[in-house]
Amino acid sequence: MRDIANDIGRERIAQTVTAFYAQVRQHPTLSIPFARVDDWPHHLEVLIQFWWVSLGGERYLGYDYQVPAKHAAAGFTPELLVDWLALFKQTLESHLPADLAAAWYARAERIGNSLRMLHEDGHMPGLQIEQASDKP
Repeated sequence: MRDIANDIGRERIAQTVTAFYAQVRQHPTLSIPFARVDDWPHHLEVLIQFWWVSLGGERYLGYDYQVPAKHAAAGFTPELLVDWLALFKQTLESHLPADLAAAWYARAERIGNSLRMLHEDGHMPGLQIEQASDKP
């Protein structure tokens, strides 16, 4: 999978992430785990850096993401992940050319699949597992 951070650009990544999380905060299911965020400007800065690095850009913040632990602490479930991916795909497609949206979404799916596998393997205790592919 090729690095696409520079193809998209940090500014467009920031715009896309900011637009996405504005929608998350209004979403009927996704707003619940994200209600625990008390400093949205800082959280967005971290998320923008996360995606910049995940898409191949150079790290510029010294932040340790701990993605599985953060998602487990927030009560993120495989069902919420399905909602997250669907909304993320819509946001990407509305903010980016089709090829860049598809490449970024492929990264998001890989991360989502990793989180789903951690749930299934019991590495995120206390969360019930339902196969996301069983969802309509």
